[in-house]
Amino acid sequence: MHHGKHFRRLNRTSSHRNALLRNLASSLIEFGRIETTVPKAKELKPIADSMITLAKNNSVNAKRQAIAYLYSPTVTVPKLFDELAPRFAQREGGYTRIQRIGTRYGDNAPMAVIEYIDGPNDLKRETTVTSLARLLVDRNQTSRVKEALEGVELGLPKKLVRDLKKVQFANSQESLKEAVEQQMAKHF
Repeated sequence: MHHGKHFRRLNRTSSHRNALLRNLASSLIEFGRIETTVPKAKELKPIADSMITLAKNNSVNAKRQAIAYLYSPTVTVPKLFDELAPRFAQREGGYTRIQRIGTRYGDNAPMAVIEYIDGPNDLKRETTVTSLARLLVDRNQTSRVKEALEGVELGLPKKLVRDLKKVQFANSQESLKEAVEQQMAKHF
């Protein structure tokens, strides 16, 4: 039977596809966020998550497996084991996020950003802070930032409330308040 044998071939030979995914995984670990096409990001997601799970094991064998898989191991392996594994020590899975960003100019391919969540340059944090700042300035409620972060009913859109809850798992309310106030002062 042909069950369980379906994956995206990405119009490449198996060796080219494996090299591409190894390269994408290495770049994601090195930079924390990469921009690629949606099918490539969807294929990369389980590989990137399994690399974090491997790093959380933190054994000699796990390091050997990471060195064997990743390109430029002098850069990626220390970052994987020393930075990313402790950051996700309490999390059971779901270490990456795929955010669609539109289409590519040349061939209209759907593009996405894949990133490790709860990082210093988290895309969801940036968009949520910007949206909240813009909304509070438009409503002339700039002094109600703390109330918005605490969940007081201000008539915020449901998506923004949901994203605020997700962002508050990894960020304190004080840091989010400072970021919203900086965004309001900078742009609006």
